[in-house]
Amino acid sequence: MNKSEIEQLRGLVIERVDMSREPDDSELHEIIDSVIEKNQDYRYMSIKKRQIIHKKIYSSIRGLGIIEELLEEPITEIMINGPNNIFVEKKGRINKIDERFESENRLNDIIQQIVAKTNRRVNESNPIVDTRLEDGSRVNVILPPIALEGPIVTIRKFSKRGITIDDMISWGTISKEAADFLKMAVIIFL
Repeated sequence: MNKSEIEQLRGLVIERVDMSREPDDSELHEIIDSVIEKNQDYRYMSIKKRQIIHKKIYSSIRGLGIIEELLEEPITEIMINGPNNIFVEKKGRINKIDERFESENRLNDIIQQIVAKTNRRVNESNPIVDTRLEDGSRVNVILPPIALEGPIVTIRKFSKRGITIDDMISWGTISKEAADFLKMAVIIFL
């Protein structure tokens, strides 16, 4: 199932959602499952594929779409330069990915969703904002007219594990002697 087919399913889900009120998550999951089930290719899909499609549709409606998927991967930075140019940094290397946003409007919707969670605003008169995601990832947004090729978003993820002095020694950030000195200094002042 390609991206346009998933977008069609997403459209069918949105058509079935009662827009007069906000559906809860369980209702939205039921609608997504129902739409996928009614799809003619349903009989030939593995359970894993159905789960992937369900997750993509759900995250495009409730979550951050492509961004949410990327946040689950072991990458350190996400760089979005307009709806068609998405780059990720993984193990110190920057690569362009094949994913893209459906439109600039969809990217703008996601940006507004991100900044709204921290009671921030970003718009044409205030086109730059810094904020954080719930997991602590740092987000920077730049909108037109400052951004010439469409909205620019950078998301810097932080490691789930703290950096140890041994990590810094192995990376060459600090020498063994300097680390030993710092350890002694800390012990003396405690």
